[in-house]
Amino acid sequence: MGCVVHVTSSTRLDRGGPSISVTRLVASLQLEGVRCVLVCPDHSSDPLVHVQVGIPVYASLREWFTSGGADSGVLVHFHGVWDWHLHRNAWWCRRKGIRYVVSPHGMLEPWALQTKWLKKRVAWWLYQRRDLQGASALMATATSEGEQFKRLGLRSPVLVYPNGIDIPRTSVRMREACGVRQALFLSRVHPKKGLLMLAEAWGKLRPQGWRMLVVGPDVGGHRGEVQGLVQRLGIEGEWEFRDSLYGEAKERVFLESDLFVLPTYSENFGIAVAEALAFGLPVLTTRGAPWEGMLERDCGWWVDATPEGVLCGLREGTQSSDTRRWEMGVRGRVWMQEAFGWGGIAAGIRGEYEKIGWHSDG
Repeated sequence: MGCVVHVTSSTRLDRGGPSISVTRLVASLQLEGVRCVLVCPDHSSDPLVHVQVGIPVYASLREWFTSGGADSGVLVHFHGVWDWHLHRNAWWCRRKGIRYVVSPHGMLEPWALQTKWLKKRVAWWLYQRRDLQGASALMATATSEGEQFKRLGLRSPVLVYPNGIDIPRTSVRMREACGVRQALFLSRVHPKKGLLMLAEAWGKLRPQGWRMLVVGPDVGGHRGEVQGLVQRLGIEGEWEFRDSLYGEAKERVFLESDLFVLPTYSENFGIAVAEALAFGLPVLTTRGAPWEGMLERDCGWWVDATPEGVLCGLREGTQSSDTRRWEMGVRGRVWMQEAFGWGGIAAGIRGEYEKIGWHSDG
């Protein structure tokens, strides 16, 4: 039987969206009849640290090949760029004449390219451009990401498929008229996520009857920088910081919140936005994330990734009535159910695999 080998750098829960989206895609493809294996150098069986996949996992394509996994229907799907592990396996595919596709997962976006830009420029000309040009297709999660591929001069065909979302059984309910409202940020605490902009906006607005909950892993000590600004602004009594939450604890903070905020500078998708909408929360995010559909669906605020834009969105989000926010959340949840279920996305990607050369009958 033909096989699709998914190659990723990590399945760690604290590494952000790709660890979740890649493993959920694999599980959904299996349900669509696509036999999958995973190549990941850091995977372990510890469910508290790594997403569990329930399929064979190898450290490299070479290990998978020598184990007898290769057949005439194989296709390789790379998730991410820059990592030497990914490059080494892409080189190995070209050497063996195995077709592959690449999902950069936002790592080629302008903001991402500015981070460690000198190392990335060197890597681009040494190997990364060649690895991408050798792909049978590049997979984007939004049209804007696909357009960035073309701006970089990449000639491989571009396929656009959003990340999917697991629709929770429960959603946010209408709030009682009394009580403190909660705005939620749930993502990595990283400079590109715009928390400093959010703190500045909060300090200027000081929304009455609201608190801010920041949930997520600290990246490079950025949480301390944000906390320092919060203290200087005198809003520490209105802000709370928590480490990453998973499972029921994560669901609980969504259900206990009234507004989701992701003031990001750059996202290729923004899985946290989709999760919040699926729970029935209205969302405030920026044009750094490809969520312009929120305006058409009237389920959130899509603002400029500037201090002024975030301040304007925060004002509208916190000063809207409870009924208005709840109705927006209902519309967002319906949108996620209609357009972002994993089943339909996996079925579409299976069809793309077949066009490229994968086949299920070996």
